[in-house]
Amino acid sequence: MRLAAGARGHRGALTGGPQNIYNLRAERSLSGNDVRHRFVWSSVYELPFGKGRPFWSQGKAATVFGGWNIGAIVTLQAGSPVGLTVQNNNTNAFSGPLRVNVLRNPELPKGERTVERWFDTTAVVAPPALTFGNSGRALLTGPGVANWDMSLLKNTSLGESVNLQFRAESFNVFNRANFEEPSRALGAPGFGVISIARAARTMQLGLKLTF
Repeated sequence: MRLAAGARGHRGALTGGPQNIYNLRAERSLSGNDVRHRFVWSSVYELPFGKGRPFWSQGKAATVFGGWNIGAIVTLQAGSPVGLTVQNNNTNAFSGPLRVNVLRNPELPKGERTVERWFDTTAVVAPPALTFGNSGRALLTGPGVANWDMSLLKNTSLGESVNLQFRAESFNVFNRANFEEPSRALGAPGFGVISIARAARTMQLGLKLTF
């Protein structure tokens, strides 16, 4: 069962290389792939109909209702770490992305987070000229993922060694909006706004003949 589209994990939106190569202690933070909670459930259920099964094992009913399989992959996971940077580096130094200065905790309660305002953008400012930001690389947590992929398969025997398989597959079957990380560069348009989502529901059909 090829149901991998919704099973991919987040990659955290951190701030890149060291902000100040002479202060590597300030780079100590969570890894970009630190997903604290992740649950993946995969299953295939063969319906109990058709030849050799408890129900409708003979005749036309066995041909019509036999050989069906239902598959599913469920992925539930928390968000990944997100860091905030400044659009323009004014340190006049060879350094990595310049991080923001934190005035207070920019994380909003879950009930207040929206795609238009994922965090409190007024809680951070650009550091003064020729100084580095006091923020760590991992400051916030991005959106999580809740995804269901499903498949419906039917195997029809056309002889001792010939099989015809019909496949109907749906990725993100409930068409849930799974959002990517928010814009994280202070001074850029849309700072704190989520403007990208993962793939919407997609469906595909297929036939496979094996012999």
